[in-house]
Amino acid sequence: MALTVTACGPDRGLKVSPEGNPSPSLFAPNTEAAGQANEPFSLDEVRKAIESSSGIAVTGSATETAKVVADCEDCLKFASPFLSGEQKFQLVTVANPKQRNEIIAGAVISEQRGEPRLELIATGNQLKVSPGRNGTLVVQEAMFADGDKACCPSGWSVQVFRLHDGRFEPGQRFTRLNGET
Repeated sequence: MALTVTACGPDRGLKVSPEGNPSPSLFAPNTEAAGQANEPFSLDEVRKAIESSSGIAVTGSATETAKVVADCEDCLKFASPFLSGEQKFQLVTVANPKQRNEIIAGAVISEQRGEPRLELIATGNQLKVSPGRNGTLVVQEAMFADGDKACCPSGWSVQVFRLHDGRFEPGQRFTRLNGET
């Protein structure tokens, strides 16, 4: 009985941390099992999939993201791939062409009949996209109030996307702006 009680604890909820000061997840996924970030598709193959598919499985401003991907070769980078069950998803980030250290989009790519398939594009300000627990995708975005400088957002928004019936569906969004949730 003591073992059962100590294994159960309070729900710690969702913590939103600025990107410059991230906190480690209590439930970090094992991305090692997903293999190499550049397999099965190369950045060129992923780029073509984004350019040809934008607008199909997206949230946010995918057509603008596809234009950035087409015009800026250095703006597309691999991030940590992840698994949902046995299915592997490649994750790529899209940098702002004028400020390459700022991520403006994240794209999720799967394999369908040997070809790359765009599953989701999430867009936002100073985006941080990372695999979550149980095949989820966590998207964290900077939130700005009037008068905020680009370096100093007033808050953050976090949304978890879950794979449901073969599609990534957005879950609840948690936003904290100026200290208020």
